[in-house]
Amino acid sequence: MTHSGRLNRRGNRWVVAAGVLAMLWFAGLGALGWRALGGAESGAVSGAAFRELVADGRVERVVLRDGGDVQAWLRGGQRVRVRLPDSTVTPDGALVAQLSEQNVDLRFEGRGQWLSILLNFLPLALFLAVWVGVPLGLLALGVAWRRRRRAERVNVAEG
Repeated sequence: MTHSGRLNRRGNRWVVAAGVLAMLWFAGLGALGWRALGGAESGAVSGAAFRELVADGRVERVVLRDGGDVQAWLRGGQRVRVRLPDSTVTPDGALVAQLSEQNVDLRFEGRGQWLSILLNFLPLALFLAVWVGVPLGLLALGVAWRRRRRAERVNVAEG
């Protein structure tokens, strides 16, 4: 076996090792994300339980989001989440009036637009990947293959 063949095999081992490490890294990140999402739902309460907390005056701060997602902080620092119908979360709703009467710190938030912006650019990214990235990748592979073939011919001629 030639010296370049042994180097190529060693290089392949490093590439495989790096690929395995990258997969383990991303699997770990995925597990952490899954745990974080699961942990966020552990403080979920029902709509009736949330209304009882409001009636008892235990709610200190509330963030109302589009789509009925409500995040509330209770006196004592505990955080709870609840999913309410959209009609309940409107600024002129009865729940909001009750929270305002109790001087609860109340905030309304809209949904972020970043996901829709990214989804709008997805077709352009796919177009560029297919019509620009693939030919450039094939060209790079061809150049590497040709260089390797030239190096093999030089080695044969010298040997």
